[in-house]
Amino acid sequence: MKRIATYILLLLCTLGAQAQNDIPSPSPWTVGLRGGWSSTTLSRYNASRIDEAYSALGGFEVGLQGAYAFNEWFSLRANLSFMQRSHRMDRNLNYLDPVYTEHTNAYLMLPVLADFSFGGQRLRGHLLAGTYAGYWLSDRRKGVTYWMTDYYVYFEPFDEERTFTDEDVRLNAGLAFGAALSYPLGDKLELGLDAIYYYDLVSHHRGNNQLSDPRYLNTLSINFNISYTL
Repeated sequence: MKRIATYILLLLCTLGAQAQNDIPSPSPWTVGLRGGWSSTTLSRYNASRIDEAYSALGGFEVGLQGAYAFNEWFSLRANLSFMQRSHRMDRNLNYLDPVYTEHTNAYLMLPVLADFSFGGQRLRGHLLAGTYAGYWLSDRRKGVTYWMTDYYVYFEPFDEERTFTDEDVRLNAGLAFGAALSYPLGDKLELGLDAIYYYDLVSHHRGNNQLSDPRYLNTLSINFNISYTL
């Protein structure tokens, strides 16, 4: 009986090990869709423009995302997004109060982020840090401009697609960092929410021979995303 019990125990262990080997390991690859809202401010270091005030404007973001998980707590993520990076300029001299310009900038953004994950099997937190490249697709501007005579100041609204010049730098790059939450919807699907801050290191305006006029965009992006494990 002891010999038979030993044979049965060895057989069960062998079958259990075989069953474990037959279970496929989860894929490290995920792909998904993302979409949400962005808010952008402009930093401009030209001190002579003391009558101009800059403020943030909102926009939207839509795109794709992919990730490769090296282990349970670390993965590498890349997003490819169409993002609006918009801002506003107001003239703050008394007689020019009606004058303003709103820029709606469209960018193609590609951040690559290290994703450090922590938490339980269900709700997990993520810390994100990395870099990004962007390409300036278009600039739609609208507002109110002015022109003067000896006796009057005339104000005129405008709404136009701006033509790029040699002073514009359309290829952009910078640092990106943020935080995220994720929640599984099953074996394959996962719902996520992230907030990422994009900090330009490249001015999108090089100025001209007479004036250096660097301008940097800084964008907070808040997105919902849904991803699928391949």
